[in-house]
Amino acid sequence: MMNANEIHEMACRYALAPTDENLNAALESVLPLCHLIARRFTGRGVDYEDLCQVAAMAAVDALRGFDPARGLKFTTFVTPTITGKVRNYLRDKAELVRTPRGLKEQMAQLHAAREKFIDEHRREPSAGELAQRLNWETGQVLEVLQAIDRSKTASLSSTDEEGMTLESRLSTEEGGYAAFEQREDLKNAMRKLGAEEKKLLALRFVQGMSQREAARMLGMSQMQVSRAEKRILLLLKKEMEAS
Repeated sequence: MMNANEIHEMACRYALAPTDENLNAALESVLPLCHLIARRFTGRGVDYEDLCQVAAMAAVDALRGFDPARGLKFTTFVTPTITGKVRNYLRDKAELVRTPRGLKEQMAQLHAAREKFIDEHRREPSAGELAQRLNWETGQVLEVLQAIDRSKTASLSSTDEEGMTLESRLSTEEGGYAAFEQREDLKNAMRKLGAEEKKLLALRFVQGMSQREAARMLGMSQMQVSRAEKRILLLLKKEMEAS
């Protein structure tokens, strides 16, 4: 099994000369990491081989999108990316099994009504306001909101518009294999943030919104979101390094 530096060199070689031969060699170097991550998610109703395939496909996407000029080590970039893809795959499989078709339709209707209300009033609607808009009982709105909460992944592993996760943006240079341990530091650092700062990160890295979309939700400009995001990430990184 290659170490992080060797995997990084193989990824850089492919980035500089994107041939099929270099892609296959780089993928071969990162496959043990794919298997390691897949094993962490076994026992959840999905075959290990399927998880490995999802992880390998995520690794290929990461190799194709990796830019050495950004100064990020490949293992730091690819580890949370693979983890997020596998976790999302498990979440989607579970949702297909657990969420009845009728409930999924209600969730979509509620989401659309909420977005329209926010566009019109620049604030979050109450359950009663959503019920009035949808011509539902308030109890039905609350039940569907609870179902939406249950269906959401509790991770920060979704990628932003640049293909980066919150974990990868906060990782140190040697963070590839240590990314798993960094999560506890991240959780502790998040306690230093205020409600609005946490909401911004949730919109960007949990719901996967672009800066423009997050700005619309928060009543801010894209530039303000960009500056706030950089400030928050810097604060989190300092807290993680201090711990």
